[in-house]
Amino acid sequence: MKKLAIFLGSSLVLTLVLYEIVDYLTPGSPSAEMTLLLAGIAMVLVWVAQCAISMNRRTKKSGAPVVH
Repeated sequence: MKKLAIFLGSSLVLTLVLYEIVDYLTPGSPSAEMTLLLAGIAMVLVWVAQCAISMNRRTKKSGAPVVH
């Protein structure tokens, strides 16, 4: 439940940030389709970030060498 709340909250905030950027860069407000596209992009970015953080934590706990 906690991971879902973090995912949804982060996705919502990132969607709003992307919406404001698009609103600032283009004349007029973004359409509903553009808003859905921004929400999809935000969800994918948050999911990728969560996967990267989870993988990083797992490699640190297992004691495997972390390659940079």
